[in-house]
Amino acid sequence: MLNVQQSVIDERRRKGLDRLDEVWEGVYHMSPPPSGDHQEVVDDTFVLLRVYCKKHRLGSIHTIQGVRDLRSALENYRIPEWVFVRADRESNIAKSGGYFDEPPDVVLEVRSPDDETDEKVPFHERVGVREMIIVDRDTRVPEVLRLVRKKYSPVSPNSDGWKYCEGLRAFFRVGRKSGKPVLRILLELDGTEHVV
Repeated sequence: MLNVQQSVIDERRRKGLDRLDEVWEGVYHMSPPPSGDHQEVVDDTFVLLRVYCKKHRLGSIHTIQGVRDLRSALENYRIPEWVFVRADRESNIAKSGGYFDEPPDVVLEVRSPDDETDEKVPFHERVGVREMIIVDRDTRVPEVLRLVRKKYSPVSPNSDGWKYCEGLRAFFRVGRKSGKPVLRILLELDGTEHVV
């Protein structure tokens, strides 16, 4: 959002309404609260994958953590739905004041109508986030983007339609349940399938 008065930003901070606000190369972006369907995707994937990652010591998942671009001359950060950091990088990754100063291994974004999810892709690519999962809130169609030679490349589905996220060691695809689209997640190390 352009031309946000400092008094509005200060008031949002004072009331705790700024937790999801972002700054894109010096420009303040205010995010509206997520819808119930949007938050359901965030919460269900977070709970499922957090337990799975802890169980197998893959790493840790964090919510409401900013990913910062320290190379930018202007303040520049995004706040994905959640971030994943591999276990072998947890002690080395710089984190300060609610921000990751180095790229996490995986970020999740849920795409809702008229949001800025697609505009965040180049940022995550530029700072070096290895994989980005984007789930459409309404269709539950997942995209997995993987960094290949500093550029994101969409992960192609396997013969069964699953898209693999290397960092999480999990597969994603859309399915249907009771006539509604659902996100299906196959946890590789457990061999179990879950519906979100």
